[in-house]
Amino acid sequence: MSAAMQRSLIHQPPASLRFQNLVIRSLSHVMLLLFSVIIVYPVVWMVFASLKTDGEIVTNIWGPPQRLVFENYLQAWQTAGLGFALVNSVIVSVTVVALIMVLASLAGYALARFRFRFATFILMVFVLTMQAPVPIIPLYAMLVQLGLTNSYPALILPMVAGGLPLSIFIFQAYFRTLPRELVEAAIVDGCTPVLAFLRVVVPISMPVFATVAILEFLGAWNQYFLPLILIRSPEMRTLPLAIQVFFYDWGRTEWAQVFAALTIGSVPMIIVYLLMQRQFIQGLTSGALKG
Repeated sequence: MSAAMQRSLIHQPPASLRFQNLVIRSLSHVMLLLFSVIIVYPVVWMVFASLKTDGEIVTNIWGPPQRLVFENYLQAWQTAGLGFALVNSVIVSVTVVALIMVLASLAGYALARFRFRFATFILMVFVLTMQAPVPIIPLYAMLVQLGLTNSYPALILPMVAGGLPLSIFIFQAYFRTLPRELVEAAIVDGCTPVLAFLRVVVPISMPVFATVAILEFLGAWNQYFLPLILIRSPEMRTLPLAIQVFFYDWGRTEWAQVFAALTIGSVPMIIVYLLMQRQFIQGLTSGALKG
C-alpha cells in the first residue's frame, strides 16, 4: 500500500461519523423545508384566494384557482381607493427611512467613535426607549395644537422618533466593529471627520444600512395605529388603513377582493426585501463574523 493511500485512509472519517453527519444534514434540510412551507404558503394562499371567485374560496380552500379572476384586483383598486393609499404609503415610508438613515447613522457613529461625557448614558436611554409605549394621548394633543393632524408630518415625525432608538443601537454596534485605522488614514490624507464618514465609513457599511432600511420600511409600511388616530380624510389614508376600511365595507361578501387588496399591499414589501436581501443577510451576520 502506497503512502498516499495510507494518508487518505488516516484522514478519512469513520463510517459511523459519516452516517451521523448525513443524518444531521438531512434533518436540517427537512426542518428548513418545513419552516419555508410554513412561512411561504400563507402568502401563496393569499395570492390564490385573490384570483378565485367568492364561491371557489369556500369550495376550494387550499388548492390553486381553477380560473384566474384578475378582475378582483381592478375592482379592489377602484373600490378601496388604493391608488391614493399606495402613493401616501410610499411617501411616508420612504421619507421615514431616509430621515432615520441619516439621523441614526450619524448618532450611531458619534456614540461608537467619539469619547465624550454621558455617551454610555445616552446609549442606554436609547436602549430603554425601545420598550417604551407610545404616549398616544399627549402625542395627539401636541399634534392638534400644532395643526399637523391629517397630514404627512403627523405620520412621519412620530414614526421617525419611534424608529430611531433601535436604528441608533444597530448602527452603533456595527460601527464599533470597523477598524479605526481606516478613518485615521482618511484624516491623515486630509479628510475631515465628516468627509471620512461619508467617503470611507458609509461605502463599507452598506449591509447595516440595508438592514436598517428594510426593518424601518416594513415598520412604516405596516403602521396602522397612527394613521387610524391621526388621519381623517380618505385621500390621506395609508395602505393598511385603506385596506382595513375596505374590509369593514366589503369583508362579509367580497372576500376575493379583500385578498386582492391584501396582495397589492404586500407586493412592495416583497420587492424591497428581494432587492436588498443580500445586504440584509450580510448586515445580520457581519457582527457574528467579525466577533
